[in-house]
Parts: sequence; structure tokens; C-alpha cells
Amino acid sequence: MLISRIALPSSLPDVSVYHILYKSGDAVVAGYLARPKAPDIYPGLVYCRGGIRRVGMVQITWIEHMAACGFVVCAPSYRGNEGGEGHDEFGGADREDVYGAFDLLAHLSWVDKKRLAVIGFSRGAMGAFLAAAEMNFVRAVVSWGGVVDLHLTYEERADLRRMLRRVVGHPVKDARAYMERSALYRAEDITCPVLFIQGGKDEQVSPRHARYMIERLERLGKPFTAWYYPQYGHHFPKAAHYGTISEACHWLKDVLSVP
Repeated sequence: MLISRIALPSSLPDVSVYHILYKSGDAVVAGYLARPKAPDIYPGLVYCRGGIRRVGMVQITWIEHMAACGFVVCAPSYRGNEGGEGHDEFGGADREDVYGAFDLLAHLSWVDKKRLAVIGFSRGAMGAFLAAAEMNFVRAVVSWGGVVDLHLTYEERADLRRMLRRVVGHPVKDARAYMERSALYRAEDITCPVLFIQGGKDEQVSPRHARYMIERLERLGKPFTAWYYPQYGHHFPKAAHYGTISEACHWLKDVLSVP
């Protein structure tokens, strides 16, 4: 449920963007909403940011570009951030903020409720995949440099271990908390097409994440597409980044059968 929205300056003349507060379970959380200015009914897209707290905050120009491609975009800041209630649990209770974003889109008169999808960047892929696993109306997932196995993140990212132990728990003593956040263990429940976007030189979320999830989906006979960019890291160069957003939006429109 949308509680408030404040219009923000947009870098694109044909897009409106807002800072919003909305209801997510028992919490009021912050986020952003971007939409094309032209009156019409558009497919809805939830963008799940990466990082935690002030690291990896929603990039407004990214969601503006998605809106310019013909989507109404809702991007949660996650609870505990930007004045929102609660605490960011790195894929714990904050997953409700992703579900709440879908609920918000579904109640907007300018959103096609039969065409809803989600993009997860980095840590955001956890919420994106969990939404697809638990909400059967999610019709497509894009995982961009996405985390699919939090135990693997703990193994690979020594710089994140202290945060993970504090926020999620010990990877052995609290193994269930790690597994509950990991799409690798929910692959059976994901029925919609998945697009993987992965940089070969990504040192923040290694290509092993995408590879393990692809292997799992392949064994299960699930639909997926993989775009691999061996020359790029976690963040693509600006031109390549926005070009890939456009290509991903075209892929989503094909999957969603947008005319």
C-alpha cells in the first residue's frame, strides 16, 4: 500500500520519479517509483538493489532508464534504510519489502497486473528469486551479478564475513538462515523464465553463483537464458551498463508478451 510519494527531479524528460513510503507487512519502508509520463497501462517491474544500508543504495538513473523502456518500476530501499522502519537483515525479514513492492504495483491503475517481473542486482537477487519462488504471479526474473548461495558469498568475501556473522549469523551454527536466503535451495519453486547477466571478472559476486544456479535449473528442466560478459566485473562501464539494461528490458517484454 502506497502511503506517500514525493516527486523528484528526473534526468529523462519522458519519465517521472518519486521517493515513496509504502506498507510492507507491519513496517513502513522507503523506496522509489519511476514511470513513463505518457498515459497508458505498463508492465510492472520490481528492482531489488544490492548492498546493505548505505552501500549499494538505489541508483535512480537505473530505474529511470527501466521506466523509459516502458515499465513502471518500484525499487525498495529495504527496511531500516532512508527512514524506513525495521532492520535490514540481508534477505531476512526485508524480503517482505520486495513482496510489498509487488503489492504496491498491483494496486496502481497504470500497471498491468498480469505482467509483473523482477530484477535483482547483486544481493538483490536473493529477494528477486525468493519472490519468484513464493509468488506465482511473478512472470520473469533477471539476476544481474546475483547472489544465489550465501554460504558461497561467505567463502569468497572475507571482507563481508563480519557483517554476515552479525546480521545473518554463523555460517555453520546458523546454516539454515544462510540456506533460507539462497535461491539455490528454492530452484524447484521457480517456474518463470530467468535471465542471468554475469561479468566474467566479477570479484564481488563470482560467476560461480550464476553457474551453480544455471546447473540446478538445467537439471530441473527450468527455462533460463544466460548473458556472459567475460571482459566486465561487477559493475559494467556506463555505456555497456545502460545498453544491457535496455537489452534486459527487451528480453522482459518478450517474456511478458508486451505488444
